[in-house]
Amino acid sequence: MTLPTIARELPASSGGNQRVQRQLLIEAGKAEAFGKPLAAMLMHALARTVPQAGEVGRLLAAWPGDLAADAITFRLSAGLHALARTGRAPGLAFLYHGEEGAAEPASTAFDRAVLAALTDHATQLGRWIAHPTQTNEVARVAGLVAVLMALNARAAMPCEVFELGASAGLNLNFPHYACRMGERTAMAAASPVALAPEWRGEVPEVRAVEVLRAIGVDLNPLDPACPEDCARLEAYVWPGERARSQRLAAALALARAHPPHVVAGHAGDWLVGALAAPQGAGVRRVVFHSMVMQYADPFERAGIDAALAAAGARASPARPLVRVGMEWRADRLAVELRVTTWDGEPGSGEAKLAALCHPYGEWIEWRGLA
Repeated sequence: MTLPTIARELPASSGGNQRVQRQLLIEAGKAEAFGKPLAAMLMHALARTVPQAGEVGRLLAAWPGDLAADAITFRLSAGLHALARTGRAPGLAFLYHGEEGAAEPASTAFDRAVLAALTDHATQLGRWIAHPTQTNEVARVAGLVAVLMALNARAAMPCEVFELGASAGLNLNFPHYACRMGERTAMAAASPVALAPEWRGEVPEVRAVEVLRAIGVDLNPLDPACPEDCARLEAYVWPGERARSQRLAAALALARAHPPHVVAGHAGDWLVGALAAPQGAGVRRVVFHSMVMQYADPFERAGIDAALAAAGARASPARPLVRVGMEWRADRLAVELRVTTWDGEPGSGEAKLAALCHPYGEWIEWRGLA
């Protein structure tokens, strides 16, 4: 959907409302492109109803930051999902609990249900809008597994993994997951948590990956043993994503049996100390982040880059440092898996595009590390 098309769809309203509606329609177009019709349906309904939504509409219209970078529509969708999960917005139950193949409600009836939720539960939705997003999509970690196997094909080493923006730490449990790439399965083949992205391109050779330790940092870590924290994570799943919901539930259950190690703190400050800790000879140190940098301010991103560059200057073939980032490209039209290796050799510190990815790990277009 192009911006001129979006502009034609917008009803006459204030400038703030038009900005919100435009972003909602952009998100609807993305959802349609990714094959998520229920999420697109919700975004279209929100675009039509937000100008009438009273307190929530005013809050969105006056939002001081960038709506896309701050993931405002994602926050609002999560709040609506939370309402539907508790039965407080029965008109939205179709989106989250409808049976496969059930008839969609008429758009006017659905609009009324959405508007009722926005107006009747403005205070609760305002809290969701004000709170930064908290997602922990474990399917994204398949890219990290592929990178670690490709690195081991060059020089096999045990590794230690530091994750930035770890949320509940579910990605840190990747050694306990089955990661299927085409016909090949890596890591824990019999795991109840199966990562099976559609694999495009050459499939990496399956190699053993030994993880000596895995630790993460998050501003507000969530606890897999806390029902309220689990419900928050579950609310951030898009409408119609039953497989994602089931995978998340399995990952949370596994995390209660194998609690991941996540500390509270700012990623940049924490990383300085983590990278200053002694690194054993023959150990690969890996810093991983996925869909996190869009939420970090410029100072935080600069601090992370500086910490990595300083540690990279000390790296050697026996003590390499690797950064693996799965993030939106600057134009937000593609998600890239980029890998930077510091080892004191020629090309050290150069970022390489290893893959293009679906934002939630549904497919990976592998390019390799060459």
